[in-house]
Amino acid sequence: MTRLYLIRHAEAEGNLFRRAHGQFDSLLTKNGLLQTERLGEWFTRRPVEAVYASDLYRARRTAEAVAAACRKTVVTDPALREIHLGEWEDLTWGEIVKNCPDYMAWFDGERSDIVVKGAETYIGARERLRSAIARIAAIHDGQDIAVVSHGCVIRSLLIALSGGNIPHLDNASVSCVEWDGDDARVVSIGENRYLGELSTHAKQAWWRNDPNHAHDAELWYEPIRLPRDASAAMEYSRLAWETVYGTTDGFHEDKSARAHMESFETHPRFLQFVMDRKKRIGFLHMRDTGRLSDSDGHIALIYLDPDRRARGLGAQLLGEAISVARKMGRTGLSLRVYHQNAPAIALYRKMGFTLSGSEQGLFGTILQMRLPIAVPDCKVLNKIG
Repeated sequence: MTRLYLIRHAEAEGNLFRRAHGQFDSLLTKNGLLQTERLGEWFTRRPVEAVYASDLYRARRTAEAVAAACRKTVVTDPALREIHLGEWEDLTWGEIVKNCPDYMAWFDGERSDIVVKGAETYIGARERLRSAIARIAAIHDGQDIAVVSHGCVIRSLLIALSGGNIPHLDNASVSCVEWDGDDARVVSIGENRYLGELSTHAKQAWWRNDPNHAHDAELWYEPIRLPRDASAAMEYSRLAWETVYGTTDGFHEDKSARAHMESFETHPRFLQFVMDRKKRIGFLHMRDTGRLSDSDGHIALIYLDPDRRARGLGAQLLGEAISVARKMGRTGLSLRVYHQNAPAIALYRKMGFTLSGSEQGLFGTILQMRLPIAVPDCKVLNKIG
């Protein structure tokens, strides 16, 4: 018999930015990195003989913490990947909800009539994981093994093995299965108490499946069309300036109009309205000028309506900017922020931006900040498959 600890990867960008990251490769968040430290501590009291992981970075990086605690080497296996989401990959869940309101029924394997172009089937992904787990269990008969994979495929396997429905699994949660030849027994599901205040699910509502509970805001983005949307884009730029500086002094419509047109002509996602369901709630403006490095994407302006602030939604806007920059081959994301704009600075630091310089602005110091967004490869890790 093999005891298998099935671990969902720590909090990753898709979880925080509310984007569909099946086999789309992305980074762990700052909170996710803290979760890996807690996970490593948990495994110092439960040493394992081997550590396996999906070859997607978020799983590999999570597995490294377990391997370090147990003095093992991570072995990666693509068969441990998350379900492939086809044309949904890297879309926001808000965009998916808009076009497919019953998406969770498909994601949970309850609606085979919903077809997602290019995606795996729920059952196909589950059986892929089952075969990989059975192979690992056979190799390590009689041992305790850690396997780091992904939320949907782990949950679907646990449902099949237990014969009943189970809750969605928190990031960095640990489930335990005893595997003996063709037989398997689920011992525990989704242990996450050790995470405490670092729990991802504690900050979200989507997984509760409770119509009486407040829903998470799942944002999507509507590309701005010029000249049709020129006045609305200008109003957002004016509001952003006034919010930061407390005055419209120094705001120049002609300069903003030129910047809008430049962005509109550069990339279709450089100038976008932020949408919550059918309501416009903000503005995202990116530019190719003003970057701190040639390898960067650059945010010129982020704005949310006052009633949507201090609710954690800024992370989703930054996630959209990161998505745009990555698809352009950029390895960093840069921005400038007024030194007295404390809420914005706090958000950027929480997201992992660091100070890279400063300059003099019209009303005082402007801080230059930058975030690395490149996903490392795994050449240093062993591979199978």
